[in-house]
Amino acid sequence: MKELLRDRGFQAAVLVSFLAMALGFPFYQAKIPLNPGSFLEFYQTALEAQTMLFLIPVAAVLSPGAAYVRESSSGFLKLYLTRTSRMEYIRTKTWRIYAGGFLPFFLAGTGGFLLCFFFLYPLELKGSISWKEIRSVLEILLRISFTGGILAEFSGIFAVVFRNYYMAYGLPFVIYYMMIILKERYLPKLYAWYPGEWVVCQEDWGTDQMGIWIFFLVISLAVMLIHSLILYRRLREI
Repeated sequence: MKELLRDRGFQAAVLVSFLAMALGFPFYQAKIPLNPGSFLEFYQTALEAQTMLFLIPVAAVLSPGAAYVRESSSGFLKLYLTRTSRMEYIRTKTWRIYAGGFLPFFLAGTGGFLLCFFFLYPLELKGSISWKEIRSVLEILLRISFTGGILAEFSGIFAVVFRNYYMAYGLPFVIYYMMIILKERYLPKLYAWYPGEWVVCQEDWGTDQMGIWIFFLVISLAVMLIHSLILYRRLREI
């Protein structure tokens, strides 16, 4: 984890995530004194903004997605495998790549939430805030983070398959926008594969919207399994 936090790509991903929220923040709506719960409304608006939606695939692949290309081309991978087992490398690399896509959004979002609370909450009129409201915005942040983790894992898969930086960074980006275009222009009812719906979760996902969390769990496990199998096959060639 320390190695991941020190990675420049990871730090850049956190910065991009934070800037995406900042660009979508509705500063023009802030009129003092604020109504009770306004900081949560502003924060939610920033999370659901188009800037966040369009920058998710950028931030998600900045950190560890193409690490395999770099390690295999530099010869570091062979040296690393002499000090650990292949299975340990696969396990560590798979989880690290997923974390490299998940954590930037979670950390930036948590920081943004705290900033909204400390700077905007004191400007609000006295009133109560329900746990349901707080839970709602935190669930949006988690959905964005899971999306980032899945896209990072796709980046890792393409890095192993093609052993090319452009494919590792570019293909997740292309697939992400293809899903947006297909839904918005040609298949409006295909909301389950629409990244914007993953964030806002406004369609029918079952009781208490549990379907979206099952969806994230299944897709996350699937891409991690595929990545592990492809990586294992690639390492057998070394």
